[in-house]
Amino acid sequence: MIKRLKDIPVYSSAQVNIEAEIFNTIRIATQRLALPIRLTLPRFQYIDVIIDHDAWACVDRSLNDLPIIAWTEFEITHRSALHLPVSCKISNYHFQSSQVVDGALSFTKMALEGQLSAQASSSMRQTSPSNISPLYCAVPNNSNSQLR
Repeated sequence: MIKRLKDIPVYSSAQVNIEAEIFNTIRIATQRLALPIRLTLPRFQYIDVIIDHDAWACVDRSLNDLPIIAWTEFEITHRSALHLPVSCKISNYHFQSSQVVDGALSFTKMALEGQLSAQASSSMRQTSPSNISPLYCAVPNNSNSQLR
Protein backbone atom coordinates (compact mmCIF):
# COMPACT_ATOMS: atom_id res chain seq x y z
CA MET A 1 0.00 0.00 0.00
CA ILE A 2 2.86 2.39 0.76
CA LYS A 3 3.88 2.37 -2.92
CA ARG A 4 0.46 3.61 -3.98
CA LEU A 5 0.47 6.37 -1.35
CA LYS A 6 3.70 7.79 -2.79
CA ASP A 7 2.06 8.23 -6.20
CA ILE A 8 -0.71 10.53 -4.91
CA PRO A 9 0.01 14.20 -4.13
CA VAL A 10 -0.31 15.10 -0.44
CA TYR A 11 -2.53 18.03 0.57
CA SER A 12 -0.79 18.39 3.95
CA SER A 13 1.20 16.28 6.40
CA ALA A 14 2.25 16.43 10.03
CA GLN A 15 3.89 14.41 12.78
CA VAL A 16 1.28 13.13 15.28
CA ASN A 17 1.06 10.76 18.23
CA ILE A 18 -1.26 7.75 18.26
CA GLU A 19 -2.55 6.52 21.60
CA ALA A 20 -0.78 3.37 22.74
CA GLU A 21 -4.03 1.43 23.20
CA ILE A 22 -5.06 2.06 19.58
CA PHE A 23 -1.61 1.40 18.15
CA ASN A 24 -1.12 -1.82 20.14
CA THR A 25 -4.49 -3.25 19.11
CA ILE A 26 -3.90 -2.52 15.42
CA ARG A 27 -0.35 -3.84 15.62
CA ILE A 28 -1.52 -7.14 17.16
CA ALA A 29 -4.16 -7.43 14.43
CA THR A 30 -1.49 -7.04 11.73
CA GLN A 31 0.37 -9.98 13.25
CA ARG A 32 -2.63 -12.29 13.76
CA LEU A 33 -5.06 -11.53 10.92
CA ALA A 34 -4.68 -11.83 7.15
CA LEU A 35 -3.35 -8.66 5.54
CA PRO A 36 -4.40 -6.26 4.24
CA ILE A 37 -7.26 -5.75 6.68
CA ARG A 38 -10.15 -3.80 5.16
CA LEU A 39 -12.97 -2.29 7.25
CA THR A 40 -15.84 -0.03 6.20
CA LEU A 41 -16.39 3.08 8.32
CA PRO A 42 -20.02 3.12 9.50
CA ARG A 43 -20.56 6.88 9.32
CA PHE A 44 -19.28 7.23 5.76
CA GLN A 45 -20.85 5.43 2.84
CA TYR A 46 -17.79 4.91 0.63
CA ILE A 47 -14.83 5.19 3.01
CA ASP A 48 -12.85 2.11 4.04
CA VAL A 49 -9.88 1.71 6.35
CA ILE A 50 -7.06 -0.44 4.99
CA ILE A 51 -4.47 -1.72 7.48
CA ASP A 52 -1.11 -3.10 6.40
CA HIS A 53 2.23 -3.62 8.19
CA ASP A 54 3.76 -0.32 7.12
CA ALA A 55 0.74 1.96 6.63
CA TRP A 56 -2.85 2.55 7.62
CA ALA A 57 -5.09 4.47 5.24
CA CYS A 58 -8.65 5.66 4.79
CA VAL A 59 -9.62 5.35 1.14
CA ASP A 60 -12.62 6.24 -0.98
CA ARG A 61 -13.70 2.99 -2.62
CA SER A 62 -16.03 4.84 -5.02
CA LEU A 63 -12.93 6.54 -6.49
CA ASN A 64 -10.83 3.39 -7.01
CA ASP A 65 -9.42 3.46 -3.43
CA LEU A 66 -8.12 7.01 -3.67
CA PRO A 67 -6.51 7.78 -0.29
CA ILE A 68 -8.11 10.38 1.96
CA ILE A 69 -5.71 10.12 4.87
CA ALA A 70 -2.80 7.84 5.76
CA TRP A 71 -0.68 7.06 8.80
CA THR A 72 2.89 6.03 7.92
CA GLU A 73 6.46 6.08 9.24
CA PHE A 74 5.65 4.70 12.69
CA GLU A 75 8.52 5.37 15.08
CA ILE A 76 8.70 2.10 16.98
CA THR A 77 12.44 1.46 16.93
CA HIS A 78 13.10 3.64 19.97
CA ARG A 79 9.90 2.69 21.78
CA SER A 80 10.74 1.88 25.39
CA ALA A 81 7.30 1.06 26.83
CA LEU A 82 3.99 -0.26 25.53
CA HIS A 83 1.90 2.36 27.33
CA LEU A 84 3.53 5.33 25.58
CA PRO A 85 2.02 6.91 22.45
CA VAL A 86 3.64 6.20 19.09
CA SER A 87 4.72 8.99 16.79
CA CYS A 88 3.95 8.74 13.07
CA LYS A 89 3.45 10.81 9.96
CA ILE A 90 -0.12 11.62 8.98
CA SER A 91 -0.71 12.60 5.37
CA ASN A 92 -3.91 14.29 4.25
CA TYR A 93 -4.93 13.73 0.64
CA HIS A 94 -8.23 15.60 0.85
CA PHE A 95 -9.08 19.01 2.30
CA GLN A 96 -11.89 17.54 4.46
CA SER A 97 -9.90 14.61 5.80
CA SER A 98 -10.13 15.98 9.35
CA GLN A 99 -13.77 14.78 9.46
CA VAL A 100 -12.56 11.20 9.09
CA VAL A 101 -9.55 11.27 11.44
CA ASP A 102 -11.40 11.53 14.74
CA GLY A 103 -13.51 8.41 14.43
CA ALA A 104 -11.47 6.28 12.04
CA LEU A 105 -8.85 4.97 14.46
CA SER A 106 -11.23 4.45 17.38
CA PHE A 107 -13.67 2.55 15.14
CA THR A 108 -10.79 0.50 13.70
CA LYS A 109 -9.63 -0.40 17.21
CA MET A 110 -13.11 -1.55 18.26
CA ALA A 111 -13.67 -3.54 15.06
CA LEU A 112 -10.29 -5.25 15.30
CA GLU A 113 -10.83 -6.11 18.97
CA GLY A 114 -14.01 -7.90 17.89
CA GLN A 115 -12.22 -9.79 15.12
CA LEU A 116 -9.35 -10.75 17.42
CA SER A 117 -11.67 -12.02 20.15
CA ALA A 118 -13.70 -13.99 17.58
CA GLN A 119 -10.49 -15.53 16.25
CA ALA A 120 -9.33 -16.40 19.76
CA SER A 121 -12.63 -18.03 20.69
CA SER A 122 -12.75 -20.05 17.45
CA SER A 123 -9.20 -21.29 18.01
CA MET A 124 -10.14 -22.28 21.56
CA ARG A 125 -13.08 -24.32 20.25
CA GLN A 126 -10.88 -26.06 17.68
CA THR A 127 -8.35 -27.14 20.30
CA SER A 128 -9.16 -30.66 21.37
CA PRO A 129 -8.28 -32.09 24.77
CA SER A 130 -6.51 -35.02 23.10
CA ASN A 131 -3.21 -34.01 24.68
CA ILE A 132 -4.62 -34.77 28.12
CA SER A 133 -4.03 -38.26 29.36
CA PRO A 134 -7.22 -40.34 29.73
CA LEU A 135 -6.10 -41.12 33.29
CA TYR A 136 -6.82 -37.53 34.29
CA CYS A 137 -10.24 -37.54 32.61
CA ALA A 138 -11.53 -40.84 34.04
CA VAL A 139 -14.42 -40.67 36.47
CA PRO A 140 -14.86 -43.55 38.94
CA ASN A 141 -17.83 -45.81 38.13
CA ASN A 142 -18.78 -46.43 41.74
CA SER A 143 -19.99 -43.22 43.36
CA ASN A 144 -19.99 -44.91 46.82
CA SER A 145 -16.25 -45.52 46.80
CA GLN A 146 -14.31 -43.54 49.34
CA LEU A 147 -10.70 -42.61 49.38
CA ARG A 148 -8.71 -43.85 52.35
